[in-house]
Amino acid sequence: MELEEEELGPLPSGRHGFSREQVAAHQRERLIAGIAAAVARDGYNAVTISHITKEARVSRRAFYAHFDTMEACFLAAFDVVVGHLEELIRVAAESEPDWPRQVVAGLRSALEFFDREPDLARLCMVESVNAGPAVAERFQDAVARIASLLAAGRRERSNPRPLPASTEESLVGALISTVSRSIAFPKPGRLVDLLPDFLEFVLMPYLGLEAAHRLAAESAS
Repeated sequence: MELEEEELGPLPSGRHGFSREQVAAHQRERLIAGIAAAVARDGYNAVTISHITKEARVSRRAFYAHFDTMEACFLAAFDVVVGHLEELIRVAAESEPDWPRQVVAGLRSALEFFDREPDLARLCMVESVNAGPAVAERFQDAVARIASLLAAGRRERSNPRPLPASTEESLVGALISTVSRSIAFPKPGRLVDLLPDFLEFVLMPYLGLEAAHRLAAESAS
């Protein structure tokens, strides 16, 4: 997901052979990478458009050709990160034979992505709370999509007692809170090391304690 250094380098001056559309796409990618780097380093509230253009190595004029405001740039970056993350989860889950193992694979892929891309993890999970109402709405949309994936686990239950309607939202909220704290205040180790605990917590309402514990233990091996 993170752009390679050579991709971030300035375009050659003069007649470089790129079309206007290619130049625009390149600049937009660099601005998105630039805001991710600036926000990870300084925090959203301290970042200015000048910080972004300096990171991206483009002019303010180029910035305003793509985005009206810094919030719009952040929103574009957030959408790119979330879209990529959801695609990783989808691909990981597709290869698994049943819902519980799809949850294992999807959650593992998300945590591994955050470990690989700490700047993007911070943008998505920590700094998004400071980035305005449009980003907050997008975040809630993403939470709702994740919750709908967990809701499929209701078909796995053998307990006839129905789960509360808020179960999935509560589970996702708790995971997000823990991951966000771990990113904001990092400790030694990797986020993916939290996978067994997360799985037991998420799977237990659907599979029961014994099955959830077994799958969590398998994920750590």
